[in-house]
Amino acid sequence: MMKNSFLFISFLMLVSCNNSSKTFEDLFTDKFTGINTVSYTDVTYAGVKDTVLVTTYSGRVAFRYKNNSEEKVLAQLNDEIYVVKYTPVEKHVALSTMELGVVVIDATNAKELYKLPLQNTWSLSMGYSEDFNYLFANDQKGNRFLWSVKDNYESKTLPENLPKGFIVGMDNNIIKIKGTGKIIYWDIINNSLVKEIPVFEGSFEDMDEKGNILTINRDTFTLFNTKKDSVEYSHQHPGWLRPKEDFNEKDFHEFKEAGIVEENGYYDIPGFHLPLTCARFGKKNIYTSGADRSIRIWDKDTGKLIDALTGHKATVNQVDVCGDKTQLVSVDLKGGIRFWDIQ
Repeated sequence: MMKNSFLFISFLMLVSCNNSSKTFEDLFTDKFTGINTVSYTDVTYAGVKDTVLVTTYSGRVAFRYKNNSEEKVLAQLNDEIYVVKYTPVEKHVALSTMELGVVVIDATNAKELYKLPLQNTWSLSMGYSEDFNYLFANDQKGNRFLWSVKDNYESKTLPENLPKGFIVGMDNNIIKIKGTGKIIYWDIINNSLVKEIPVFEGSFEDMDEKGNILTINRDTFTLFNTKKDSVEYSHQHPGWLRPKEDFNEKDFHEFKEAGIVEENGYYDIPGFHLPLTCARFGKKNIYTSGADRSIRIWDKDTGKLIDALTGHKATVNQVDVCGDKTQLVSVDLKGGIRFWDIQ
């Protein structure tokens, strides 16, 4: 799945770190290890549920388990890690790094298996195909990469006329590309267009079994119904859920006068629509996370806000849903992790 841009991730991290600032150029030259070494950069399930892999800017990849506060470190790289993907078929862990390219290690013994160069660039978007036969990646310069897992991750040459855009998925020989205002399905065997689906602009986040698509454009997520060929709905987090301990007695008095009440230890401050970081499909619901430290639950059919999941102490920068859609995991920029049952 597509990741948010490096600039956007960096912004969220800096919001979590007391609004320190960097220029646009700095974001593409400096490492972030010195800024926030505990930040979890990504999370992915390493099983049906209860077990995930997490990565950090400081180069650590580790297992985390439900009801266990300890990490089990799998490997420590001398580089920043941005994306982690796992294939249960081969039990391989693919790691996108800043300087080492894509590193593939064995999840059972931490042995480094392959190092896939990206030639003076890095990837913030990577994934395995649905059958786990291929690994694909997009770099921050717009280049696309494809490797055959069964052929020892041999690099595959993509067609010269492959439409521009980010590869966001692959099913057998069909590559899905997020182009400008559309999702393109391209057959790489026959080198031909299968179909195009117009979508709302924004970063590609997720696609369900019906082909419906979730995108994020800063503080707004959109569900695009591919059968109707139209936007089903777009929403923002309706307010900023801030914990009671963030405020002093003067704040409490002002909130009371304004009619804002406390619920479950949080004040829902209206008018603040902070940037979103992830949007994921569940069975019947959609889950969105953001810089307001919360995860919101929306009814997939109607778009109605159902509930909020709270407890993170920093921006919730990544979430993942397990294979059977019964559990959600979320990580934040202060190294927090939470498992949520989502029947």
